[in-house]
Amino acid sequence: MLGMMMRGPTMYTASPMALVDALFDDDFAFANAGERARAMRRLNENERSRTKEIGRPRIEETSRGFLITAHAPGVRAGDVKASVTTKRGHAKLRIDVEGSSSPLELGLPTKYIDITVAPKASCIDGVLRVAVLKRTAETLRVPISSTPDEGMETDDEGSTITLSVPGFGAADISVTLERPEDSLVVEGDSKNFGKFKKTFKNLPADIELSHISASVAHGLLKITMQDPHAIDPMDIAVSSLESDMTTSESAVTLVRRHVPGVSADNVSCRLTADRMLHVEVKTSNGRAALSTSVSRNVDHSTIRAACANGILSVVAEPTKTETETHVLQIDVSGDSPAALVEAAVEAALPSTEKPTEVEDFDGKIEDVAA
Repeated sequence: MLGMMMRGPTMYTASPMALVDALFDDDFAFANAGERARAMRRLNENERSRTKEIGRPRIEETSRGFLITAHAPGVRAGDVKASVTTKRGHAKLRIDVEGSSSPLELGLPTKYIDITVAPKASCIDGVLRVAVLKRTAETLRVPISSTPDEGMETDDEGSTITLSVPGFGAADISVTLERPEDSLVVEGDSKNFGKFKKTFKNLPADIELSHISASVAHGLLKITMQDPHAIDPMDIAVSSLESDMTTSESAVTLVRRHVPGVSADNVSCRLTADRMLHVEVKTSNGRAALSTSVSRNVDHSTIRAACANGILSVVAEPTKTETETHVLQIDVSGDSPAALVEAAVEAALPSTEKPTEVEDFDGKIEDVAA
């Protein structure tokens, strides 16, 4: 009994394994707490970035251009960077908002917009607006002769429109090239034979007024269109040195063939006006020929050919417009809303006309006076 009373207070002693477990529990609790803190920071950052996201854009088209509007809550004009990039005949509008990882990108119709004029942009009260101007509409009149135009050569690809117009003379008919639609409008007005109107699109690319001629005779209206990309035929010298084929990284290979036993003297290359490359090879067994089309994106003046070590190669460089990239920075205003024209001017301008029926040219003779 006395022995039991003389003992000191009893202390709980944990096993070594329990102490180790407790140490790891404390470390994991600290790690979990840190992870929760980082998760909260990410959540707050995401919440802040979401407040600067651009909503789905709404695009309105008028006779003056395109107006792009999007909701951008919490975004100031200084937070927005806008630019237009043009390359290979394509244009793209890009809008970046500070704090947002999702830029807004929209393709622009290069045929209709005026790239030479910088678009206008604004971001006011959480509304982002971008105004892109269209090209100025033009109506170019094609002269009409009263005698058949026999001097203009045509090709087999449907470059001539023939309309049957009995009773209509040169003074009764007008032919106009409409821009930027690149459509051809043919109208006739006669006191005795009435009126007609035909509209054609899908004209040769990059066609100008100088490429079009028209004549009316014996009740037939003929409209001839030359190929704007036609070139002068040229013979291409074939080198026997492989070193002459050193090209840039952007070079385009037009022809590459294995021709064992053939020297450069036995190869001829010619580029015709329709951009067709004709290659003829003389061998001990006879002749072999091949033809390939040269794209408009290729600078035909840089075409080179060589036949060395049994390999025939024809290469060329792309046009400058094919490789060049232009970036136009857009100023974003925080004071004046972006608009295609001033409000007072907009009210004074006529409304857009109702579109007329447009027909594709199929190359057939059509009787429009029947």
